[in-house]
Amino acid sequence: MKTMKNEVKHGTWVIILSLIIGMILDIFPLPETWQPFRPSFTFLIFSYWVIALPHRIGLLWAFITGLALDALLGTTLGLHCFSLAVLTFILQLNHQRLRLFPLWKQALTLIFLSVIYFAIVLWLARLTGKPESDSWYWIATLTNGLLWPWLFVLLRDIRRYFHVV
Repeated sequence: MKTMKNEVKHGTWVIILSLIIGMILDIFPLPETWQPFRPSFTFLIFSYWVIALPHRIGLLWAFITGLALDALLGTTLGLHCFSLAVLTFILQLNHQRLRLFPLWKQALTLIFLSVIYFAIVLWLARLTGKPESDSWYWIATLTNGLLWPWLFVLLRDIRRYFHVV
C-alpha cells in the first residue's frame, strides 16, 4: 500500500513540455486581423495543471513559468509571475469545486479568471511605465473561454496517457 509520501511523481516532463508549447503558441505570429482573438495558451495550460494537480503545481511553478513568459514576451520581469501567482492562489482555493463543474461552466469561470489575469497584467504594465495595448485583451478572454473545453479534454487525455500524477 502506497502512502502519499512514497508516491513517485511521474510526468514532470509532460507538464514542462506542455507549458513550453503554450509559450511557443503565445509568441507564434498571427495575421494582424486575428491578433485581437489571440488566446493566452500559457494561461490556459497552466490553469489546467493547477486544477488537475494542485498538490504539484503551485506558486513556484507560477513564478518560473511567469519569468519564462516575461523573458519570452519582453515584458517587465515579474509581471506575469505575479499574475500567475494570483491565478494559482484562486485556482488552488477552488480546484475541488471547479472539477465538479461541467465544461461549459468551467469555461465561464475561465473567462472570469482571464479578465482578472489580464487586468493584473495591464495594471502592472502601466505601473512599470510600459503600457501594452489593452483593446485585444478583453476579446481574448472570450477566446480563452471558447478554447477551454477542447484544451481541457486534450490535456486530460495526455495526462491520463502518460500517467501524470
